[in-house]
Amino acid sequence: MTRTTQYVDAFWEPDFTNTKGLDILTKRNKDIRKVSKELEEYYKERAKAEQVYSKAIQALVRKLEGKEEIGDLGKALRELKIQTERIARSHEEAGNSFQVLYNELNKFNDEQKAIKQQIEDRTKSSQTDKIQKYKTCVSCKEKYISKCKEKEAAEEAFNQARQSVQITSKDLSKASKAKEKADDAQQQADANYKSSVQALEISRKSWEKEMEDACNNFQRLEEQRIDFFRDSVWKCTNVDSKACVDHDECAEAVRNVLQYCDISKDLQEFIDNNKLSGKRPEQILYEDYDRRSNQGPLSRTQSQRPPQPIPPVQHPRIPPPRPAEGPLISFDEEPTPFGPGLTIGSQVNVLKSYHAKGPSELTVETGQKVEFMREMKGGMTQVKVGERCGLIPTACIRMGTTTYL
Repeated sequence: MTRTTQYVDAFWEPDFTNTKGLDILTKRNKDIRKVSKELEEYYKERAKAEQVYSKAIQALVRKLEGKEEIGDLGKALRELKIQTERIARSHEEAGNSFQVLYNELNKFNDEQKAIKQQIEDRTKSSQTDKIQKYKTCVSCKEKYISKCKEKEAAEEAFNQARQSVQITSKDLSKASKAKEKADDAQQQADANYKSSVQALEISRKSWEKEMEDACNNFQRLEEQRIDFFRDSVWKCTNVDSKACVDHDECAEAVRNVLQYCDISKDLQEFIDNNKLSGKRPEQILYEDYDRRSNQGPLSRTQSQRPPQPIPPVQHPRIPPPRPAEGPLISFDEEPTPFGPGLTIGSQVNVLKSYHAKGPSELTVETGQKVEFMREMKGGMTQVKVGERCGLIPTACIRMGTTTYL
């Protein structure tokens, strides 16, 4: 079967009163208007979204100063700001482009809508006239058939009366007049029927011409619409592509600066711009005031003699506090020497973590500082953490360094 490619050949039915062809085309126009409205709304809202995004990016750029950053990383941040401003402008241009697409589509849709409405109105008017003429013709035909039957009945009645021997002249005359009247009515109905047929045929031709024009015009408008929509959506994708290309170019510009960012170089630049003398404070030493008083005023040479180091502070031996939890620690065990200079209250560093295995022990972590209380037998040492005293392995600690003033 040969495929039909023209509207004018596709939307016909044998039934004279069938309106399905025009109904299909009218529904198509209605569906097209819906799609056109949706695309218009897409362009309109997309334009707004691009403008809002552009403004948001511009506001964000104003917050990115990066003045305090130095070196190549500072250059990269400043380049990021420049390229982000460019991205904002790109989205602003995209918003303007979508607004242009919306205006063009809105104008095109309004023009097509007006033309299609005129075609629909004209074709529907012709179709309505055709259907009205058809109904009139059907009515005339029915009346014509009825009058023909009445004429036949009157003729038959007249012939029977004329052949009857009992009929009176008055009855025969009455039958003759009925026959003549039926004949006149039949002729009038025949004339009316012929006239309605002629009028219907004229209306049919007119409607058929209007339908042909409507099909051709609708197809022409649809071809224009498809071509316009295809071009419009193509432009829409070009706007997106351009925005993506601009984004990539901006990102590449920032990457080109970042690839020269060297950590040691940036650190060296900060040091060169801000370095001090590089000399650290000297050791704090103890000067014996009594000795200085007995010797009298020191000469310049004597005052320059290196003073002696501060002797360690001797703390009185006090019993350790009772642990917060668990049984009392026994003091019956004899302490063992831990080392010179280590007294009760000295700070020691935890070298190795230890988890308590009983109520008299403490849990400590590597790097934690604890107060030394005393060393016990069995490789254990009593220490204080906060308000709690307890035992930990001696191997877990070492003496901390203290500066005496």
